[in-house]
Amino acid sequence: MKRKQTLRSFVYLTIGLAMMFYALPNMPDVTMSLAGAFTVSWLAFALLMISANLYYLIGVDREQRASRERTAWLRSRMRQWNGRGQQAKTGSTQANRRRYMN
Repeated sequence: MKRKQTLRSFVYLTIGLAMMFYALPNMPDVTMSLAGAFTVSWLAFALLMISANLYYLIGVDREQRASRERTAWLRSRMRQWNGRGQQAKTGSTQANRRRYMN
């Protein structure tokens, strides 16, 4: 499934780049008219499609997910370590209270 999605993303990226390089010389100039607005919007959508496919192919999601997992693991270890320290402190203060109350 991953391989199929990667291949699909690569194909869409190639098609998007080909469309952009083919259409760019034929686009009207960017001016304050309807044709200029069309050019800007078409280029924005083309760049959005290309960047989305590049984002997937580079694997930014996988890197961020791995980083989040490492951070979560570190936080859980810190909570365990802090929890043991607090339990030890609480236990020793309770023992001291009992000693002084008797």
